[in-house]
Amino acid sequence: MPDGRKRWLPLILAALVMSCSEDPTEENALLAPLPFVGVAVRETTLTVAGGSSFQQYSPMNGNINLVGRSGDYTAVTALAFYTNYFPNRDTVNVAAARLYLRAASFFGDSTAPFGFTVHRISRSWTAGSATWDSLQNGFYDASLARGTFSGTVGADTQRITVDLDTAMVREWLRTVGTDNTDTKYGIVLVPAAGTNVVRGFHSFEADSTSYIPTLEIIAVNVAGTVRDTTLYTLGIDTFFGNNENLMSRSDLFYLQAGIIYRSHVTVDVSSIPKGSTVHLAELLMERDPLTSKLNRFSGDRTFAAHLALTDSAKGGFQSTAASGALKSGTTDTYTTDIRTAVQAWVRGPNYGLILRVAGDQEFESFDLLTFFNATAANPVQRPRVRIVYSVPQN
Repeated sequence: MPDGRKRWLPLILAALVMSCSEDPTEENALLAPLPFVGVAVRETTLTVAGGSSFQQYSPMNGNINLVGRSGDYTAVTALAFYTNYFPNRDTVNVAAARLYLRAASFFGDSTAPFGFTVHRISRSWTAGSATWDSLQNGFYDASLARGTFSGTVGADTQRITVDLDTAMVREWLRTVGTDNTDTKYGIVLVPAAGTNVVRGFHSFEADSTSYIPTLEIIAVNVAGTVRDTTLYTLGIDTFFGNNENLMSRSDLFYLQAGIIYRSHVTVDVSSIPKGSTVHLAELLMERDPLTSKLNRFSGDRTFAAHLALTDSAKGGFQSTAASGALKSGTTDTYTTDIRTAVQAWVRGPNYGLILRVAGDQEFESFDLLTFFNATAANPVQRPRVRIVYSVPQN
């Protein structure tokens, strides 16, 4: 085919396609105004049918590790420096060993005493699988403290120093007569008696090297002639959180970070005919300011609303989520765009929503959001969904 014909053929085909296509109907046009011809637009407000809150054991493994105690909240931090970076030095004296941590947040009374003890971990663990249950089965040696810290909440980026037991650290450097799987599992930080505040510390994933947990080892050779200081900043870490007395009221949904508690919410949309198109669906929930607890680093935290994929509260949910945030002009009303979820429920099946503290905050804080549920004594406080939809007319 001549080059000229090759150049013109795509243009001719495109023109033919355009001439054969039909203009979109008003109902299909992207900018079509309501109401549509042959379509009835309706609006309804549905009260949430039911739901429940539940505890979901999950590894934290976030960017912030918590340690301390505040009321019924308890947090224990675990960390281990990668032992393959330690030198094999069987004939060395550890003159001093220090752990440096950089504060990131606090939860509870900032004027309360804060302290913890350091204990050696007794068995293998991974940050991606350790939960509160991990602490209950001989996870660490509680009989002997390998370091202590006592103080109060300081500046937001306060750096604290903990002197560690040099005998324990020397075991980390030894190879003769030492089983790596017995002595190099790392340490836990356990809140001390009298502590009544929880502190958050930056993890090994911190953006700044000055914020990363750091182990300093000052070693001297046997002859006492050589003294060196080495810093280690690579490892794994996580924290374990617990609160045995969280869900004390049956009229509330609980969204608790750091432990974790989530809520399963169901909405009966059977009154909306099959085949309807949902144009707007706004979930409105009233927060209880008296029981919600947010650290000052979080402010009015958002929550995430996920489409549930099974009829089990602890079943799977869709990874994408709608964001629930404080409604403009209100103090405690949260709004969430759940149009996609409601449209899916109209088609069926309808397994409801899973609500949780949004994003990374769920894995690095003790933030608690409480919302009145369908059993609230005041009907105005019950969660509801405002829906605008259209139904084709015959």
